[in-house]
Amino acid sequence: MRPDRPSRRFPSARRPTRRRLLASGAVGALALPAVLSGCGTIRLGGPERYTPPPPGIDDLFRTDLLALLDRAVAGRDALAEATGGTGETDPALATVLEDLASALPVQRTALLTGAQHEQEQQKATDPAVPSSPAPPDSPQDAAGLVAVLVELRETAADAARQVSGSLARPVAAIGARTAWSVHGLQRAAQAGEVPSLRNAEEITPSREVPETDPPSIGAEVDYHSTIERAQQQEWYAGYVHEVLAARTGGAEREEHLTLSDRHRRRAETLGGIAEEDGAPVVARQAVYALPGGELDQQTADSLPALLARELLVDHVALVGAAPFARRPLPILAAMQEAEVLVGRVEEMRPLPSLEAEEGPVSDGG
Repeated sequence: MRPDRPSRRFPSARRPTRRRLLASGAVGALALPAVLSGCGTIRLGGPERYTPPPPGIDDLFRTDLLALLDRAVAGRDALAEATGGTGETDPALATVLEDLASALPVQRTALLTGAQHEQEQQKATDPAVPSSPAPPDSPQDAAGLVAVLVELRETAADAARQVSGSLARPVAAIGARTAWSVHGLQRAAQAGEVPSLRNAEEITPSREVPETDPPSIGAEVDYHSTIERAQQQEWYAGYVHEVLAARTGGAEREEHLTLSDRHRRRAETLGGIAEEDGAPVVARQAVYALPGGELDQQTADSLPALLARELLVDHVALVGAAPFARRPLPILAAMQEAEVLVGRVEEMRPLPSLEAEEGPVSDGG
């Protein structure tokens, strides 16, 4: 796994390059006029009035997520101005706000269709086009920004449960990254509340999918390979945390034991799902190899973050490959691993597990 690298920071007034791998086509097909038979009246002149197809499930969730990201960007800018303009910015809060200034525009650009991206590029390069005003309901303080980020986290989870596979992966990445960001903001600002994550059983379809727009899912071979890897990593993480628990005491030991139980329960659940779906089932091993054979203290201290990063990547990938009904577990797991990293890492890519590429692919949407 490649470690997260420092994100290139973008001013909120600029938009980063859209990721090629996130391009998604416009949903629906153009309505074609029916072929007329030889009888009946033939109308001459202009074409029939065009009735566009209703928005698909991807479009509906994309619109909601973009609106939340716009509010978050505006709220972040307002908070930065309110605190930085008076010279009273706390260093921890300043770091979080700088991070959001870098991450939020990347996430927003990742959700744009090719056509939307081209329109925004034209606006950015045409001085005659006025800049878009801040949303009227954008937050004005830290507590308000925390609330918007919580809403973004929950909406991303709902979206990842229902959208097509190609969109589910970046949306799940946004949800996991936001789960990490919102805790960092709440800690630094000492404002707002961050509710606990929902259980997997509570991540249920929240929208009706239009019959004309059945979203797609990944190939079976991708699903089988990603669920197999997730099982392997969960069993391994359960073993490592058990080893770490034996080396520590008190609250730290209890935390390791709690995480060990969580990983093993996930591995068992994923194994049951794999068996039902005809995917490889990974058995638990009695012993696993540890980095370097015997753990020194420095390696032992770094392992919880390394394990969480690996699992975050694995579960985001599984969300994008899994059938719809199998997504709640990896959606929740990705966000839980992001929360494990709170306080353990100082930075995270805007879209964990995904690399931005230069240049958008026009999707006609």
